[in-house]
Amino acid sequence: MSEHLWLTTTELCSHLAISRSTLFAIRRSGLLKDGRHLVAKNPTSSRSHLLWHRQRCELALGRIS
Repeated sequence: MSEHLWLTTTELCSHLAISRSTLFAIRRSGLLKDGRHLVAKNPTSSRSHLLWHRQRCELALGRIS
């Protein structure tokens, strides 16, 4: 397993074995929060790619304890 803490959307979806739409639905539900679980790669761009903190996302989703 990769030791990288910050993953792209594609990498995180692959790591968690979920679809992109499922990941964004979880984000919309409020379980994954901006600034804690994800950050904009370029904060000055409104359409920036996102980076996701792998371990924090796993904890929030109950994948690790």
